Amino acid sequence: LGLSVSRRIGGAVTRNYVKRRIREAFRLQKAELPVGYDIICVAKARAADRDWDIMRSMRTLFFEAVERAGRKSSPD
Repeated sequence: LGLSVSRRIGGAVTRNYVKRRIREAFRLQKAELPVGYDIICVAKARAADRDWDIMRSMRTLFFEAVERAGRKSSPD
């Protein structure tokens, strides 16, 4: 898991808060994710919002990315 949380998100405390939330969401979903993919998360400003459901967003994006990768590697 690679993380990129820019200064646009906020100060150091806010950026670290966002990183902790992303790491925790990844940890809880790691068993469900397919093996063999490197994941890089670039946090957007809304990730700093405490009400934002990072877990649901990550799950959706992970499986969408895997689906796209599968389509690109298929001969069709």
